[in-house]
Amino acid sequence: MKYSIFLFFCIACFAIPSFGEDDDDRFLYRNLAFRKVEVSKYAFQKLTPQIKLEMAYADDEIKNPEKWFEKRDRVVPYEVDLVFTLYPKNIEDWRTNYFDLLNGRMKALFAIDSSLEKVPIKWNMVLQTDPHDEETAKEYFHGFVIKYRPKKVKYVTDVRTPQELKALISGIATTRDSTVLKVMERHPEWDDMLVVMDWTGSMYKYGAQLVLWHKLNMVANHSSVKHFVFFNDGNKKRSWQKTVGKTGGVYRARTDEIEELVETMMYVMKKGNGGDAEENDLEALLTGTQFLEDYKEVILIADNKSAVRDIELLSKVKQPVRVIICDQKGQKIHPDYVKIAKETGGSIHTYRKDYQAKKKAVKELSTEKE
Repeated sequence: MKYSIFLFFCIACFAIPSFGEDDDDRFLYRNLAFRKVEVSKYAFQKLTPQIKLEMAYADDEIKNPEKWFEKRDRVVPYEVDLVFTLYPKNIEDWRTNYFDLLNGRMKALFAIDSSLEKVPIKWNMVLQTDPHDEETAKEYFHGFVIKYRPKKVKYVTDVRTPQELKALISGIATTRDSTVLKVMERHPEWDDMLVVMDWTGSMYKYGAQLVLWHKLNMVANHSSVKHFVFFNDGNKKRSWQKTVGKTGGVYRARTDEIEELVETMMYVMKKGNGGDAEENDLEALLTGTQFLEDYKEVILIADNKSAVRDIELLSKVKQPVRVIICDQKGQKIHPDYVKIAKETGGSIHTYRKDYQAKKKAVKELSTEKE
C-alpha cells in the first residue's frame, strides 16, 4: 500500500514501481513516466485536437475505441491524460485496487493500439478532487484523453483572421518561420515567465507560436508562462495622438484558460494592429513589470522591423529582459533591442543563437544576420 500512496502524492514525475521479476504482469508499464496533477474537475480544451476514450468509474473497459481507429492513421499523438477521480480521498478505502485499475486501463489502451507504448508521449495522471460521494464521482469523465497533431498541416504565410489564428494555435496549420518555438525549446529552464508580446499585424504568427508552445506545455492548466501582456501601439490612434508612456493598447490575459487567452488576442486584434513603424514596447514592459506579480523571467517578443517608440523609458525597467527577435530576415538586429538587452542585463535570442548582454556579445550583434 505504501507504493500506492507514493504514486498519488509524489510531486515530481514518477514511474510505476516494480516489486520484482515475478510481478512483471502486475506492473507491466513501470517504465512509463507519469506526471501527477490534481484538479477539481478535468477541463477539455476546445483548441486542442484530442480524442476522448471513455471509461466508467472504477472500470477499465474503453467504451468507444472506434474514436481512435477513425483518427490514428492521420495523426501524431504527443500527450495522453489518464483521468481518475480521487474518491474516496483515502485510497485505503478504495474497493477497487488502485494498481489493478491502473494496469487494466493501460492494458486496454495498448490493446487497441500497441504503438502508443513505443512513440514519444508525455504521460499525465490527472486526479479530480471535487467529488465527495460516489454518485457524483460516477458523473465525472474517466479514461484517456489523447492529444494529437495532424500528420499533414497547411502552411500559412501570415495571420490576418481569427480563423487563421485559431488554426495555428490548434496545430492544424503552421508557419515556415518558427523563431519563437525554436527559442522556447532551447530554454526549458525559463520558468514563471511574464511574456510581453508585440501584437500588431505582422507579429500575429509569432504570438500564435508562443501560445501553441504554452498550450503544449500545459498540464492541467499549469504552465511556465505566468502572465501574457499584448500591445498594439495605441488602439488605432493616429501618430500625433501617441504620447510616450501613454500610447495605450496594452492588455493582460490569463494563462490558465486557452480559450479565454485566444479571445483576448482576437479582441486586441480588433482594437488595433499598429500601423506605425514604431511600437510602444517599453510602455507594455513597464505595465507588466509594475502591476503583475509572481514572475521570474521577463520575455519581450519583438518585431525587428520596428523601432521602439518609447526607448527613453528604458531606465525605468529594473528587471533583465530577454528579447526574442522576430522577422529578422537577413537584417542586423535593431539597435533598440540590443540596447534593451544590454542596459537591463538581459539577453537577445534569434532563430539560431542566444546572446547574453555582455560587451563582446553586443558588439557581435552589430553585424549579426539570420
